[in-house]
Amino acid sequence: MIDPGVRNRRSFPSLRALPTARIALCAALLAGLFASCRKDERFTDSPSASLVLNADTVLFDTIFTTVGSVTKRFTVRNPNSEGVRVDITLAGGSPSPFRINVDGASGLTFHDVEIPAGDSLYIFVEATLDANNTTNPMVIEDHILFHTNGNEQRVLLVAWGQDAHFFRPDRGGGSFPAYSIIAGLDDSGNPTCETVQWPNDKPYVIYGYGVVDSCSTLIIDPGVTVYFHGGSGLWVYRDGRILAQGTPDQHITFRGDRREAMYADLPGQWDRIWVNDGQAGQDNVFEHVDIRNALVGIQPQSWVLVPGQPTSANTLVLDNVSIRNCSAAGILSENYRIRSTNLLVANCGQFCVALTGGGQYQFDHCTLANFWGYDIRQDPSFILTNAFTDIGGSTQVRDIATSTFRNGIIEGNLTNEFQLAINTNASTDFTFDHFLFRTDQATTGVHFPDQGSIYRNQAPGFRDANNGDYHLAGPTVYAVNKGSSPPAPNATFDLDNVLRSDGQPDLGCYEFTE
Repeated sequence: MIDPGVRNRRSFPSLRALPTARIALCAALLAGLFASCRKDERFTDSPSASLVLNADTVLFDTIFTTVGSVTKRFTVRNPNSEGVRVDITLAGGSPSPFRINVDGASGLTFHDVEIPAGDSLYIFVEATLDANNTTNPMVIEDHILFHTNGNEQRVLLVAWGQDAHFFRPDRGGGSFPAYSIIAGLDDSGNPTCETVQWPNDKPYVIYGYGVVDSCSTLIIDPGVTVYFHGGSGLWVYRDGRILAQGTPDQHITFRGDRREAMYADLPGQWDRIWVNDGQAGQDNVFEHVDIRNALVGIQPQSWVLVPGQPTSANTLVLDNVSIRNCSAAGILSENYRIRSTNLLVANCGQFCVALTGGGQYQFDHCTLANFWGYDIRQDPSFILTNAFTDIGGSTQVRDIATSTFRNGIIEGNLTNEFQLAINTNASTDFTFDHFLFRTDQATTGVHFPDQGSIYRNQAPGFRDANNGDYHLAGPTVYAVNKGSSPPAPNATFDLDNVLRSDGQPDLGCYEFTE
């Protein structure tokens, strides 16, 4: 057996063991060698010498005016057997909205940039566009020019830009989130009750939290897109109100402000829509709305600092709403009333829907599909519990008033996607019928009165769950024609505005259509 303490008896002596004179000699020899290499580097002046550019166009699509873009880069390689000296110029000069950096140095013009034979350098590009006071996107172009021995090459720079309404925080901070008041201040900055309407003229971009204050209302018109910067959110404070009512042809969208393709489905890009309690009849309404890529899609919650934290008197209405790719939960409810028809909640890091504390619920034609693929998920897609933890850390138990869950699908890639955690110290009155569950839990008893309409552990027949398509794939898949007949009056059309016309609806938010 080889002695582990003697791995190689022919090993070279350590540098520490060499005499000082020999160290100096080695250093001198190395310095001479490198100097010789530099001296011998040859640079060609041939007009046929050219560069290899790994991009002919750098595209920024789409950036908001006055807000700097991400940094993009490309490489410039010298394929020649000798070095080259290159002049690099931003053609638009100082008025250009683009900025370039050549191997770590910023500027507009770079003379005699040396690229050794077979070597490369990086070009970094950013853009900031000026506001143009128009509602339509604009296109700005420029070029980076490369001159090598009289030979010109160029890379096109293109930026699609768009003006927007910006909301930046001007209060809060510290232990409280930074925020701005978007409804609830007069022209002098004093608190007031007001109604603010957002027309569909330009996008809306929120930094920090945008707050709808007490007794004020935010109305969002069809077609509006609201973008949130990292960590930002929308806060409808108690007794405030939001009416986000899109149409089948003009949805309202809430999403992160990164618009590059690689961010299209990336979870956790912004924080949440947080809706506090209000007065009876002052419902918060989301219709034909798409929410995506948040930490929590929407969090209806009675205000935590009210003694006892009672269940909200008003209702959150979610009709024809989709919530996707949230890194924590799609809907995280605490002591709230929710009414929903045609709801899709998909691919969340913990729960698709978590209903906690007191409440009253009416869910008709929902699809909760959790095929989260970013990391390991342990929580079920759906949980209903009448308990919650208050701000002091104590467990509280509340009543659940008469509630119904009908014509739904709860599906995912876990063995159990459905959980009830009911504390019997409070009254609970809820039922499930015409429902398909992926679960290993019991689905019998008073909460499941019609066993003929309770379906378990059957594949619904999604068209392509792995790629987020939860339409039904064909006329014979399991979920077809399993709904209650006839459809409820507010469920005549599905999430795609397809008529449920055959008198026997399908389970979930989508009706199969040829």
